[in-house]
Amino acid sequence: MKIPHCLLLLAATLAASSPAHAQPAAATPPAETVKLSPVLVTSDLWESPLARIPASVTVFDTEALRAGSVKHFGDLTDAIPNLTFTGGTSRPRYFQIRGIGENSQFEGETPDSTVRFLVDDLDFTGLGTLGGTFDVRQVEVLRGPQAGAFGANAAGGVVRLLTNAPTPFWTGAVEAGAGGDDLREGGFAVGGPLSVKNPEQFMARLAVHQSNSDGFRRNVTLHRDTNARDEFNARLRLTANPTRELRLESTLLYSDLHNGYDEFALNNNGKYTYSDQPGRDDQRSRAASLRATFTGLPGARLTSVTSVSRVDSRYAYDDDWTAASYMGFSDLTRRRTTLSEELRLDSTLTRGALGWIDRWTLGAFLSNLRETTAYTDSDPANIRGLRTRYNADNVALFGQAAHDLAPGTRLVAGLRTETVDLDGRGTKTRFRMPRNTFDPEVTFRPDFSDTLFGGKVTVEHDLTANQLLFVSATRGYKAGGINIDARISPPADPLTYDTETLWNYEAGIRGNWLDHALTGELTAFYLDRRDTQVRDSAGFGGSYRFFTANAHRAHVSGLEASAAYAVTKELSLHATVSQMASGLDPFTLTNGSTGGGRRLANTPRYGYTFGTRYRDASGFFANAELVARASQLDSNNQNEARRAFRIVNASLGYTWQRWTFTVWGRNVFDQRYDKRVYFFGNEDPDYVETRYENRADPRQLGVSAAYRF
Repeated sequence: MKIPHCLLLLAATLAASSPAHAQPAAATPPAETVKLSPVLVTSDLWESPLARIPASVTVFDTEALRAGSVKHFGDLTDAIPNLTFTGGTSRPRYFQIRGIGENSQFEGETPDSTVRFLVDDLDFTGLGTLGGTFDVRQVEVLRGPQAGAFGANAAGGVVRLLTNAPTPFWTGAVEAGAGGDDLREGGFAVGGPLSVKNPEQFMARLAVHQSNSDGFRRNVTLHRDTNARDEFNARLRLTANPTRELRLESTLLYSDLHNGYDEFALNNNGKYTYSDQPGRDDQRSRAASLRATFTGLPGARLTSVTSVSRVDSRYAYDDDWTAASYMGFSDLTRRRTTLSEELRLDSTLTRGALGWIDRWTLGAFLSNLRETTAYTDSDPANIRGLRTRYNADNVALFGQAAHDLAPGTRLVAGLRTETVDLDGRGTKTRFRMPRNTFDPEVTFRPDFSDTLFGGKVTVEHDLTANQLLFVSATRGYKAGGINIDARISPPADPLTYDTETLWNYEAGIRGNWLDHALTGELTAFYLDRRDTQVRDSAGFGGSYRFFTANAHRAHVSGLEASAAYAVTKELSLHATVSQMASGLDPFTLTNGSTGGGRRLANTPRYGYTFGTRYRDASGFFANAELVARASQLDSNNQNEARRAFRIVNASLGYTWQRWTFTVWGRNVFDQRYDKRVYFFGNEDPDYVETRYENRADPRQLGVSAAYRF
């Protein structure tokens, strides 16, 4: 596909799904200019208007999500500057920002992560399969270490999905859609007051959504769709205001994702599979949170956020991908439970709150994460097993303060200290079926603890009332940890690895021009990583071992820019540009594995989007967007890269009264590109190392109808 064809489509449709800050509001007479709707960013330690936040942020609001017919967070990933994801699952689950983040959690790999993934106040880091966007009002992505707000699990950044909150009046929506790949989906949301006399005292909102599709693959051995998706999500949000000073907000979530996983073929055809033992990618989640806000203290606001979750999952696949090879089936079940509590005090004043300090926050955080797994790899002669247990306790204290250095110039400084205590166990078993005997069990019991320090210093300066300039320095960290895969070979393969520290330096400008018709932001950054953590693996076929170790230093530098222009009341344009240059110093691990001396994985050299959006007074709307990415490496221990790509997404629709009808298309020109590549031996008898590709979704066209009240 050539770029001119894409631009021709863009010009023809005169539309695009655009980030939140690209949405035009009504024109201001007499000039034909359009003011942009204000958007609040909630994922930073201090909630801020998007136009005033001193950080690199991407936000999609309700209108942007609807305009792009976005069904899942995975539909947005390629359009977000310097955010990447790794395939090998039924939905995008493992994310990287500026090259930092995990790309898997195979058996024996621990659940620690560096890109926090939140749904409201619920933490689903590494579990992004449930990232559906039905009844989601806003998606936020903060790039760079978020040490002050989130600590150890946000060294790369934060992704947060904010759902619609209950309202003191009745609102709701009913949606249904169908499309290619036998897509069938529908959902409803309804919310309002539970008390007629005092509508704001008790409110609730319920959202339920079901989606089914075939997963873009057909198994020709079994003659069925073994990669199909069956996804159910439900949320209940409750809000209570029992007194003037106390507000309670609760979220209850249930998600049951019953998805197949059968995507690879030895011939890389990207459409048909040949496995005789197709895999699964199931995830059942139950979670709840309670946020209590008390404003009765003099000069301060007290907030408590409690959350608990339990996630049961199964990840299984046919090792050999065929019915006529070495035969093997891997089956991994997990149970993860998390409990967290955050308590914080915030000044209610933003100027003169405490003498020299104009605004302040003090807080404490504690969490416990437990995960148990059971893994088997079965072939005609053996049943290899691995059982693991992982326990992590985190306790943190944090604070942030601001001071006005001069009119229009502010200093913000934050600090976080965090203790991490980890322990685990891994047990390897093997049953030899011809002999009817068990090999001796092998068990490892590693543990690790550390005290971590992070923080951020930012200077903000108002160039004008509409433009903000900022510079910042952040010390982030990625906690060290333990290797619980009992198939490794200590001391050559390490049982523990050290904490990685990160220094992130940013300078940026954001604002609006031309009487708010043009908005934009530009951020330049340099990221210095020390004791860089690298995940490694060794083996072939269905027999592997996994561990994490420390390399030496790494760096990433780059740019992130976005702009939106409201040409008229009906027509707007938007664009983003991202760029990264990276390097990982050469290293040799204790087991002799070597790496480095090249670019880091998950750091494509460039990415860009260009789109338009059109909506007229009659209700007609049209959108289109060109999304492009450079090639990128998928691993720091092999040199195969995903191909560069350019794809086009588009939609046309009509709004009539409370109804909206949409025809949409993703990857309209059906470009073939990758969401993950491997390079290893998986074909007997010689197991020659070969490139294997996990193809991204092909063209999909669909229709949807929605009724909103």
